[in-house]
Amino acid sequence: MNHTVKYGGFWIRTAALLIDTAILFTVFFIPFLPMIFGEPPQSITPVILIYAAEYIVALAYFIILPVTSWQGTIGKKLLGLKIVNEHGEKLTIGKSILRYLSFSVSGFVLYIGFIMAGFTSRKQALHDMMVKTYVVKSRTSSVAEPISGQAAFK
Repeated sequence: MNHTVKYGGFWIRTAALLIDTAILFTVFFIPFLPMIFGEPPQSITPVILIYAAEYIVALAYFIILPVTSWQGTIGKKLLGLKIVNEHGEKLTIGKSILRYLSFSVSGFVLYIGFIMAGFTSRKQALHDMMVKTYVVKSRTSSVAEPISGQAAFK
């Protein structure tokens, strides 16, 4: 039995991002607690090291999690979403890196690239269109209707 893919729209994707932001904020805030409530560091080196570590964690979070069996971040997993390529398959590490790098384009002019997810037929934000990815509801069995000239999701 074939069902049409259900795409993750703007509001559920926004909710997932808010969850991710809360998680990352908490993780990033904890290393600074000793500096906030204790003695200030004697040099800038610890601050730079913490920021560098946090940047690496954020990269891993948004690049590595989409290529795992979860196919998305913790926020997406909690809300029943996953990120797939144009064939409905898990992203490769290369595609995930490109998707992450293209986030900045989506946010470039008043976040219009993100808002596009609320108005496109397949609920794609600009960065999804750029790298041919989709955010789909993972709690539905699905076989997509093929786009002309493209293979259907499996």
